[in-house]
Amino acid sequence: MEVFLARQPIFDRRKQVVAYELLYRSSVKNTYDLSISGDLATASVVVDTLINFGIKRLTNGKMAYINFTRNLLLENLPELFDASQLVIEVLENLVVDDELIEKCKTFKEKGYTIALDDFVGDGAFDKLMPYVDIIKVDFLVLKSAGRAYVAEKYAPTGVKLLAEKVETVADYEEALALGYHLFQGFFFERPVMCKGKSIQVSTYRYMEVLNETISETPDFNRLTEIIKSDYSLTYKLLRLINSPAFYTVQEITSVNHALTLLGINEIRKWTTLIMLRDISSDKPNELVRVSLIRGLFAEKLARLMQLTSRETEAFLMGLFSLIDTIMEKPLFEIIEPLPLKEDLKGALLGEKNVFHNILKLLKYYEAGNWDVVIAMSEDLNLDYRAINPLFVGAVEEATLLFEQM
Repeated sequence: MEVFLARQPIFDRRKQVVAYELLYRSSVKNTYDLSISGDLATASVVVDTLINFGIKRLTNGKMAYINFTRNLLLENLPELFDASQLVIEVLENLVVDDELIEKCKTFKEKGYTIALDDFVGDGAFDKLMPYVDIIKVDFLVLKSAGRAYVAEKYAPTGVKLLAEKVETVADYEEALALGYHLFQGFFFERPVMCKGKSIQVSTYRYMEVLNETISETPDFNRLTEIIKSDYSLTYKLLRLINSPAFYTVQEITSVNHALTLLGINEIRKWTTLIMLRDISSDKPNELVRVSLIRGLFAEKLARLMQLTSRETEAFLMGLFSLIDTIMEKPLFEIIEPLPLKEDLKGALLGEKNVFHNILKLLKYYEAGNWDVVIAMSEDLNLDYRAINPLFVGAVEEATLLFEQM
């Protein structure tokens, strides 16, 4: 399914882009659908930004401005973003009460930037001002007197002023003269449409699991919650724990019990494998089989190279080495948002490091380029004669596991 967003740049006084506002769109038509509730529109922008597009791809590493409704502020939805990535836009139609003020105070304490959207100088927002960093003034709504009033009253407090809907050179020059800091509008650039493919909910669940397993302090209870929320994941986990690869005589009493028996490394490995199998459902099985062989082979090579503490990561690298072919997307777009360590991502993208050496070695072995395999083995202080049994073992294990999936 295709998904859509619009993004509009925000400029500083030097006309340099410093941020992008991300706007809800329901189709290729670059307009807001008024029939959609604010909650749904914001939730869609958040999900599509984080999952289907990737925030760094949308903003080029700059801040993202996103409108949040009262409900979604109270539900802490902004906390899905890192504070360094997000400007929380508080809508002009929200009722300012103690609950909203306390919530904005909490966001501010956690390092988030808060902006008031479409502000017209309403004194009802004064109690919120201690936690506001940016005031957005709609230049289509407020004329010269109103624009000047807001600047005179609030600029001395240290808040930044953002002129939005700046349509003409005269608007821009007036905003500059009044001391506005930031600028947005058709005078600079209209919102630009972004179109992408939606990732299935099940794939998102896999990514949640993978993210938790790579955490420095994995939480089995959190893993249990994620897996139990998806019937398909629960079923596949129980099938996996009952397969010959993990055969146990113990009776499984719960999802948590199954996870404990597997252990973090195995959960990470096989959740990723199942995810890869699912996203390649319309591709030949051979692609996934080769990916699995590569993963197991890379894991064994890492062990041979005394990288025992990171052999599971080597498995993931081998497993993901064909993911661009499977997903028919550029590799950097797929790899960048994955919760993998930077050297692992770098190896997949061609950066020279120890993991890249493993990847090159397995590719040369696959191609039967024995002279290079022997030369690389010598450079890495490996006995090249030990490599063939590792590959054979990887093929045997992959065949067994593939039959159980």
